Amino acid sequence: MTSLREMRFDDLFKFNSLVFDALTEVYSLTFFVEHLLEFPGLSQIAVAPGPEGRRMGYIFGKKENLSKKWGSQGHISALTVSAEYRRLGVATALMNYFYKALDLRGASCINLFMRCTNLVAYHLYCSLGYVHQRTVLDYYPEPENAFEMRKYIRRPMEVQAPTAIR
Repeated sequence: MTSLREMRFDDLFKFNSLVFDALTEVYSLTFFVEHLLEFPGLSQIAVAPGPEGRRMGYIFGKKENLSKKWGSQGHISALTVSAEYRRLGVATALMNYFYKALDLRGASCINLFMRCTNLVAYHLYCSLGYVHQRTVLDYYPEPENAFEMRKYIRRPMEVQAPTAIR
């Protein structure tokens, strides 16, 4: 059975098969280390059962403060699943974990950027309730455009006591 757990520093040296996938953005080791230090609990790794404990996928996220009016939002900086584990629900499990973690931290929404040409990812995000906010031209260095996707976190409306009208 697949298990999700918090990303550890030693995982950074064991997930090369994930990082060098054609659909995965390549980031520096510094990027990953800074995420682990600055946003503890917001990076998870999916591990396959068995003695090898193969890394199936990961998510690196963060929480950003926007303003007093808008509060904070989550941002998915990196999400990937190994080709051999795709279409098994690993990405959905990672995304659901991140949603719940941000909900508990009081965020109002979660956003991410994705390549416009990655239709499989687009359909996944839409199925999870994300909507296309805007298209950012030449976001990627190739150049390629990106979709900004966003999902709002539902909050119960505060009930205010009715006031008397005079």
